Amino acid sequence: MCHKILNYHFMLSLLIQLFLWVTIINGQFIPGPRSGHTATLIGDKIYFIGGYNFSISPKESDVFYYDGNKLAWVEVNSQVSGQDADMPFQLGHTANIGGLKQDLIFFIGGGRFPIIYQLDTKTNKITSPIILGDFPSRDNLMFMSSVSSYEGKIYLFGGGKIETDIITLYSNHYIFNTKNLNWEDGSLVGAPPARYKHTATLVNEIIYYIGGIQINNSYVSYPSMSDIYRYSTISNTWSLEVVTLAPGNTPGRRLGHSAVLVEGKICIFGGSFNNSSPIESIAMLDTSTLEWSIPHFKNPRRPNMPTLPNLVYHTATLIDKRMLVAFGNDTDNPVNGYKGLNNNFYIFDFNNNEWYISTADELMNPSSNIPKLFSSSTSAGISSNRSAIIGSSVGIVLGVLVLIVGILIFVYYRRKKNQSKGDVGYLADDSNISYDKFSFSQRSTLYLSQPSMQCQFTPEQCISNINNLT
Repeated sequence: MCHKILNYHFMLSLLIQLFLWVTIINGQFIPGPRSGHTATLIGDKIYFIGGYNFSISPKESDVFYYDGNKLAWVEVNSQVSGQDADMPFQLGHTANIGGLKQDLIFFIGGGRFPIIYQLDTKTNKITSPIILGDFPSRDNLMFMSSVSSYEGKIYLFGGGKIETDIITLYSNHYIFNTKNLNWEDGSLVGAPPARYKHTATLVNEIIYYIGGIQINNSYVSYPSMSDIYRYSTISNTWSLEVVTLAPGNTPGRRLGHSAVLVEGKICIFGGSFNNSSPIESIAMLDTSTLEWSIPHFKNPRRPNMPTLPNLVYHTATLIDKRMLVAFGNDTDNPVNGYKGLNNNFYIFDFNNNEWYISTADELMNPSSNIPKLFSSSTSAGISSNRSAIIGSSVGIVLGVLVLIVGILIFVYYRRKKNQSKGDVGYLADDSNISYDKFSFSQRSTLYLSQPSMQCQFTPEQCISNINNLT
């Protein structure tokens, strides 16, 4: 009768594992924190690529997106694993929209310049296209700026090469045509001094370059926020404009900040100055009047919170006058000598100057008390779709439970029947069988544990090695 007992418990174990599997597959991917990544908006999806989390350097970059229609995080790596989807680890790179149909994302820079990778957002397949013509001579360009124009061209400027304690800055000006996959040279007449960790924002065919760190005649400094270089994509010419600062000579100088365009105004957020946070986390440059202003935001859910978050090496994405700030380093949170990683998301609503703190989980909840990033028309069907998914999941789980109960009842009466025939070979109870080893998670996470802060390289560390900053 021992073999009957073993068969009984083996069947029970299989049923329990089946139940756990049904529960697990209904889990949700949740991204982990990072800095030095990129975020690119195409349609109702925000694609996040690369970045660093202070743990052991991964062999490939993380690629995932936030689906604003389905309110879900989707991991691209696992979708197309083994189908040319692996892209080497990227940090301080650029990501821009391009292609004939403007449905490709091109990744340029980082530690593998001038190798280019492209993500087809229709298939989520990543490839390295064959580039025509001459290649740029640089082999390593990090934290350069980039913008993409409506003609399918990506304009790249500056960047740095990091080697141990030596940082070399460049004033490169490259133009990559995403339609014919060819490199072009941009004008350097009147261009800014060599710099990196700045931003570039396209406004009506004019690119505005703000902040960063520069080197001019062997003198390293943070550029003044009153000196704004502009580049015309039409005439291929540069100009230097002196803009008016806000009261108090604000905003302050910075690097590693973000910039988005909000109705003709460039909104910069975050950044770092001499390893400290700027006094003003957020500022806006009116491109019509060339005047800076400091907007004031209130937090309706936390009205007593006095200051905005201070981040560096994050990303900012504008959707319908709402800015989503993601990941980056929290300059107010030092951890083991480094700046701690930011786990939160921040939404800035320019419709009523309100800001909200959110999480990856809350961004998936259609009932959350935060502004919706995407239009209500696209999210109208979310509740019904999610209800259908939940109903289907619950139905499957309940079906499995009913099956388990039915089999247990059948086995119980079968045992009683056998015992009535004189079979006394069963154990008195099943208390010695433990299922404590079954453990599971209802969602996969990008990192199994908290990021380690033992790495020898961070973007902040590179800045601290330059001793003559002003």
